[in-house]
Amino acid sequence: MIEDTIHDLLEGIAGTDRKIYGVVVGVVVDVLDPLMLGRVKVRVPAIDPLDDIGWARVSTPMTGFLSGHYMLPTLADEVLVAFESGDVKAPVVIGSLWNATHPPPFPTPLIGERVIRTPEGSQLGFRMVPPAVTLTTPDMTPAATGFPPGITIASNEMITLMCGPTQIILTPAGLTITAPSVIINSSGPITETASSVSTMASGAATVAAFGSISITAPMVTIN
Repeated sequence: MIEDTIHDLLEGIAGTDRKIYGVVVGVVVDVLDPLMLGRVKVRVPAIDPLDDIGWARVSTPMTGFLSGHYMLPTLADEVLVAFESGDVKAPVVIGSLWNATHPPPFPTPLIGERVIRTPEGSQLGFRMVPPAVTLTTPDMTPAATGFPPGITIASNEMITLMCGPTQIILTPAGLTITAPSVIINSSGPITETASSVSTMASGAATVAAFGSISITAPMVTIN
């Protein structure tokens, strides 16, 4: 094992400056960086199975002043560690690893899907064919239609917004709103313009106004 080889090398150079120019596997043991620099404390069994190697900076796709790609490893995550100029006192986490106790969130491979998922279950998904983007939270369940729960954006196909039994579906053919109840409040006027308008109620229907009601049409039929 590479860890055993590294351990033997370190034992052989005891008392000198330790240098490791490869990468080693470590485990995150602390995430409360006292300097708040986005570091994590890592233990590397190949170097010391009982003690940590100190605070390691975390490599990310992008950083900037009070900005960047913020996704830090969490406690017990297995990480891949390199060292600046080989100095074991300057560790850098360059990636994370799945293993038997921390497996991927989905069966692998998941053909045609790319997903970012948090430990709590919120996820951002990218579907290859047909192209679509989905945003879901842990308490969302699949819709009866079979479409992904949450928010689905698919160019020229369908956009779905779902919250429990309430859903808004946008397609090239039109807009559909399905909900236990719909409330529209406006401090200004509401205008409806369409080639035809139909209003149906399975129970009672009430029309009330604090001002006048005006109906203008070539013919009015009331049954």
